Amino acid sequence: MNLTYLLRSCRLFSDLEGADLEAVQRISIPKEYRKGDTIFNESDTSRGFFIVVTGSVKVYRVAPDGRERVIHVVPGGEVFAEAAMFMETYPASAEALTSPTTVVAIDKNGFKQLLARDPRMSFKIMGTMVKWLARMRDALTDLTLKDVPARFASYVLSMASEPGQPIKAGVSKTMLAQILGTTKETLSRLLRRLAEHRILTYRGNAIRILNRPRLQKIASGDEKI
Repeated sequence: MNLTYLLRSCRLFSDLEGADLEAVQRISIPKEYRKGDTIFNESDTSRGFFIVVTGSVKVYRVAPDGRERVIHVVPGGEVFAEAAMFMETYPASAEALTSPTTVVAIDKNGFKQLLARDPRMSFKIMGTMVKWLARMRDALTDLTLKDVPARFASYVLSMASEPGQPIKAGVSKTMLAQILGTTKETLSRLLRRLAEHRILTYRGNAIRILNRPRLQKIASGDEKI
């Protein structure tokens, strides 16, 4: 396994060269998981953060009533658990969603030493944490202030896509329902209504936006469906 390639596949380390890249490699361990494998559990001792190289990872918490709340689905090239660098334990659990899922584990203590020596790296890790906090803020706002159609519309509009091209969902409808804080049945009914109104179609794992202005109105709460 080419660790240099794996690290450079992540935006956090993509521009590192020479000694800097070698320093990160010395504190990095590539790991491979199968679908359903646990990467860490909530309240486990924090030992570092991770880069998803291939596959995807579900970050979630379990409510007191036993229901699972998906916080984020991490695609390839993205970092997760970086906030745990400054915590004693992991604040959530992480599970591989695909087989195989390859991650690179970055040692907590070793990385802190790199941060102390390299201010550029400090700014980069702070940047990823700011993005994560913004994502969590938006998710909390959606869950508390928006209804299910508005949450779904906001979620779709947040996904990068080429104009006129379908969006790859990346997660199952069951998983998407969990992310949105609803049930699969409620999501299915919403998808039928959106298709009937020719606003959006969702077939297989492909989402195609047919009427973006109306979808934007639904996301903002200006139109109910």
